[in-house]
Amino acid sequence: MGLLTLLRHGETDYNAKFLFQGRTDIPLNSSGLAQAQRSAKAIGRVDRIITSPLTRAIETADAFGMDPHIDERWIECNFGDWEGHPISSIDGDKWDNYKSNPNYRPPNGETIAEVNHRIHAALDDLTLEAEEHLLVVSHTLPIKAAFMWVLGGDVPIMSTRLSTASFTQIELSGNDRTLLNFNITS
Repeated sequence: MGLLTLLRHGETDYNAKFLFQGRTDIPLNSSGLAQAQRSAKAIGRVDRIITSPLTRAIETADAFGMDPHIDERWIECNFGDWEGHPISSIDGDKWDNYKSNPNYRPPNGETIAEVNHRIHAALDDLTLEAEEHLLVVSHTLPIKAAFMWVLGGDVPIMSTRLSTASFTQIELSGNDRTLLNFNITS
């Protein structure tokens, strides 16, 4: 059995201000760097690391002291015109539609269905050796899409919360997938 640990990046200034971050490339702030170190200690030894290409994910992966493999598919959702704006500034009807309709597209952005498609493909492509511990450092919606991949069906992923520097763990054995932990913080 292999272990897949999905780690959300540490805090950035955008996170602290509750701004849509998406693909805007923001580095970790001092709290985020400390969170990354605590997460690395809590997660322990890993055999390899895959990360999103965004700086905040790479800086979080750096806490493990290994060279990561960058996989573009693990990048955060493109929130389009919403990026850089407070979540509270989005029209309530549009935000409700986004949360409930996986095919709703923010202006110039990406749908949840598109995020799910690329993350499910990335997960289907993974190969883990027996007893291998793979760490993927990513973002909120890709990790929620992985959660959905494990549980199958129509899981309301927007009704879940992922804290900064939290990790989710999935046991993989052949075609069997088991959710072991979700949104664990150190």
